[in-house]
Amino acid sequence: MMDIVEAKRNLELLHANRARLLNYNHLYSNHAFKEMCGAELRKVNTQIYGIEEQLNAESQKTRRNQKFAMHSVRKSQ
Repeated sequence: MMDIVEAKRNLELLHANRARLLNYNHLYSNHAFKEMCGAELRKVNTQIYGIEEQLNAESQKTRRNQKFAMHSVRKSQ
């Protein structure tokens, strides 16, 4: 199980890194540097996607558990 607070903090940092990479002016950069930035951007996007998927799965699991708990409480009454 992942620490949700830490995951959200990492997600914020990754979004900031992605914004910096997207806003970087490559006007005077060489091709190799542009390729490195593109590779880093793909890596950051993959990490963002992975964390968001885990957070979504965790929240769905939590919602299911809450519904089950409410349903079992109603049955026992």
